[in-house]
Amino acid sequence: MISIHQSQFLPWIPYFYKILKSDIFIIMDDVQYQKNGVQNRNTIKTPVGESYVTIPIVSKSTSLINEVTILNAIHLSKFLKTLTNNYSKARYFDIVFNRIKNLIEQNNYIKLDDFNKDLIFLILDLIDVDVQIRYSSEFSLTTKKDDLVLDLILASGEKFYITGSGGLDYMDLDKFYKNDIEIYQYDFKYKPYTQLWEKHGFIKNLSIIDLLFNDLEIAKDYILNNGSLNLLKR
Repeated sequence: MISIHQSQFLPWIPYFYKILKSDIFIIMDDVQYQKNGVQNRNTIKTPVGESYVTIPIVSKSTSLINEVTILNAIHLSKFLKTLTNNYSKARYFDIVFNRIKNLIEQNNYIKLDDFNKDLIFLILDLIDVDVQIRYSSEFSLTTKKDDLVLDLILASGEKFYITGSGGLDYMDLDKFYKNDIEIYQYDFKYKPYTQLWEKHGFIKNLSIIDLLFNDLEIAKDYILNNGSLNLLKR
């Protein structure tokens, strides 16, 4: 079973549900960078509610994801300070924060994509998950959109593909069925987990970092227990 998604900065929990249900997960790193998307920012919970944490970048309108650079290393230090300001009281803060801090201190990150990929690997290690991860740039393909997705699946030798509802909006399913690819749509329904700042209630759709800081020990089970896969009928 395979799933495919663009590289993201500290993705939300459903992103990791797809990874956990996959034998192979392909990070699309040589496609168009999406300005004002979630490739350099994501949401966390703060004393004033949901807020963005952002890594400022340098890019052109034609930049691919793996070409975008971090504006200045100082912004990674500011990122660590933001995590401290908002999560220092969380139960698993020390464990998670020190891993992220060490990652930044041990690497001289220039490319945003390198930082994002390493954060994904770190998160998978924290929740004890071992999945084969590959990058679209390895395949040197020139197709676009759903043709690229199909070519990546075929090149990987997989026959079962996981997608979200957003992916279905641009996929020509007949192309996949003609190549004997079965399509599974995933769904994720949030249930409350421990969060800080209770006056704002439970906030869903945050970066997975919120779950890890607050409920690391149950994070893997939480992800698996709140998602589902449904085989699309031809």
